Amino acid sequence: MTAYRYPSGPLLGDYARAAAGLVLTAIPPLLLPLSPWVSLPLAVAAGLFVLFAARTAQRHVTVIEMDDNGIHARGPLGGSIPWEHLAKVRLNYYSTRRDRGLGWMQLRLKGTGAGESVRIESTLEGFDEIAERVAEVARRRGIGMTDTTVSNFAALGIDAESEPQGFMTEAYPTSQLSSREALSRDIPGREAPTREAQ
Repeated sequence: MTAYRYPSGPLLGDYARAAAGLVLTAIPPLLLPLSPWVSLPLAVAAGLFVLFAARTAQRHVTVIEMDDNGIHARGPLGGSIPWEHLAKVRLNYYSTRRDRGLGWMQLRLKGTGAGESVRIESTLEGFDEIAERVAEVARRRGIGMTDTTVSNFAALGIDAESEPQGFMTEAYPTSQLSSREALSRDIPGREAPTREAQ
């Protein structure tokens, strides 16, 4: 079994952003006599920064484990999916810039059983390896995916197209580019990550 964790560097940055946001939104109403029209939006913004900090802490303590039997998220709001139960795969891309030059991916997996769900972000160490294994299982099981999900796998250099029934391949392609490189570089002949239509 292989274990994967979110690196501390990006997490520390998220903690710093959450703290700065709370300082700017939670302290002014405590120190200054503000009208409800000002204090209410600040309170809502402070709540969002609290949720962001909680989400960062959740990723900090989460460990993703993968073996021949399935994939498991150990930690708060974790989950477990045996490969034989994998039923739905969705890979979304979220951009932080209008030109979609920078962003991150989120891999959502669901199984056939109750509570069988795992969510992984591309900042996870070993994300490419996990995505490639998920695509291989999905191809083998004939799991259908949206065009957006297939395109986002392609942006990582991973073929996620389902195999025709009765057709077997000897091997599946290995990703030649890390997710961080794929999200930050324009590569001739390689599709760019695609945002899922809401």
